[in-house]
Amino acid sequence: MSRKLKKFVAGVFCACLIAGCGQLQTGPSPQGAGQYTGHDIVVDAFSSNGKSIQLHFHRSPNRIVAVWQNSVETILALEAGDRIVAALGVPNEECLKPEYRAIYNKIPLKQFQLLDTEHILMLEPDFILGWSSTFSEKTTKTTDFWLGRGINTYFPVNTMSGRKQRTIDDEYKYIIDIGTIVNKREKAEEIVQEMQEKISYIQTNTLHRTRPRALIIEQMRDSYMVYGANSLAGDILRSVNGEIIAPGKNISYEEIIEANPDVIFMVYSENNYANAEKITENFINKAALQDVNAIKNKRIYNLPLYVIYGSATRTYDGICMMAAGLYPDLFGGQK
Repeated sequence: MSRKLKKFVAGVFCACLIAGCGQLQTGPSPQGAGQYTGHDIVVDAFSSNGKSIQLHFHRSPNRIVAVWQNSVETILALEAGDRIVAALGVPNEECLKPEYRAIYNKIPLKQFQLLDTEHILMLEPDFILGWSSTFSEKTTKTTDFWLGRGINTYFPVNTMSGRKQRTIDDEYKYIIDIGTIVNKREKAEEIVQEMQEKISYIQTNTLHRTRPRALIIEQMRDSYMVYGANSLAGDILRSVNGEIIAPGKNISYEEIIEANPDVIFMVYSENNYANAEKITENFINKAALQDVNAIKNKRIYNLPLYVIYGSATRTYDGICMMAAGLYPDLFGGQK
């Protein structure tokens, strides 16, 4: 990737985080979001087997085990980081927003590797927040195991395997629910409102423009996995007035040439964060792809997984980064 392109990508990302939103309407709280009844805190959730359950908290938890970056960062964003006793699954602190790093470093236990059940029990948690995959017999036991010991658990529905549709609205509900649980609902609603306002700003300012055709892919060894219309990434792209290209679950070089996208977003998981620019540069330099519009016009952008999958508060970053790639002039770049 050229130095000029690197600077532009960095520039639009920074600009999208500070760009004004104008005068906009505030959306309502997500349907089904948790409620504080004046007695117990009550939140709808799911068990490990996908069954709907209702969580009751007699008081807001103060010994939280948070698993994976979105869990940790959501608690930090809600200004409840001092209640985390263990933060697991964050690759490194550079992945966190700078304003969260000081409180993150005060968390007693921080490591990328997950803890086994015995060590989690030794921490005496009163709440465990993770992904759906966190709560299985092969990882840290099922939700039933923890509920049977009086410990509530929660995971975002967008991380459930086999879910047919993953949406921004589900991320909104997740943020509101966690805000309700930690008695920071007002702060949670502010975070959701900021996302809703950013989307409204983008939609209003691109209403009469041709929607760029975009492909969202992730390299998986010898092939590229496609994030389709039913993925959270696809829903974010649609919300910022992009037209998604999704020919199937995977895509070949020949199919990329045939699709000829205007923009390509390349997703990277934590194992490839450090190598993202090199992998993207190799992709850009593929001789067979030189006539693809996105390559010719240098419109290839990297997306860390944490902004488009189970992204919670970082959904805002996903909104901004995709919008900046589709409509760079809205964020200080060239049209």
